Amino acid sequence: MKNKRFIFTLPAILASLLMITAAAYADDDYPLQPEPITLLIHYKIASSSVGETSDGTPYYVVGGPGYAPEHIFPNGEVSDEVEPERQVATLEGAQITFSGQPNDPIVNFTCIAGSCKMYLKDGGVLVSNAGVPLEGRAINMWGPVFKAPSFDPVNGIIPIRILGCGGLKEIAGKGRVANMVGSVCFNGIFNYNMYDQTKLTGSSKCTITMHTPMDPTSIP
Repeated sequence: MKNKRFIFTLPAILASLLMITAAAYADDDYPLQPEPITLLIHYKIASSSVGETSDGTPYYVVGGPGYAPEHIFPNGEVSDEVEPERQVATLEGAQITFSGQPNDPIVNFTCIAGSCKMYLKDGGVLVSNAGVPLEGRAINMWGPVFKAPSFDPVNGIIPIRILGCGGLKEIAGKGRVANMVGSVCFNGIFNYNMYDQTKLTGSSKCTITMHTPMDPTSIP
């Protein structure tokens, strides 16, 4: 009889443990990771307007949704598939300036400090710079990414590889990375429109890594 009572009791114990575990992970569905915290977000961007800085430098205003990747394959390759329900962030108001000539082998670009804001699903807001400019390069000398779905030479759409990094800080005091500081690095493409220079689209898989600063007052 003792053994039978134990058999009936064991499922109840396991159920209780599962309920406790579920409650512990209810906010995120996953156990918390030690710092630094790393996110991988796939952004789809488009220019909403163009403007000029006070010194006359033209800039694009870009933004768009960011998605948690659908798959990361065993070889490390990240799927390009995005699902609407997996949107975890939105990029807004990023003011991007370019330097040099459009046909230079390498074209440098910068996100104006404080203009690049990433609104996370959990309420956090990441803003660019934090004392380290968010800068990138478009690599013309590698030629167009002609196998990209966006490559459309008939309509003048030319995808060019971009890469870069910069500083971020969380300013809303909310979410998993509240009040943290860190960096964003991106690898993707800009789709240049040869027939309309005011239009710019693109996509990039961005790695964001954040940690709690020992002295928050030291972060610009």
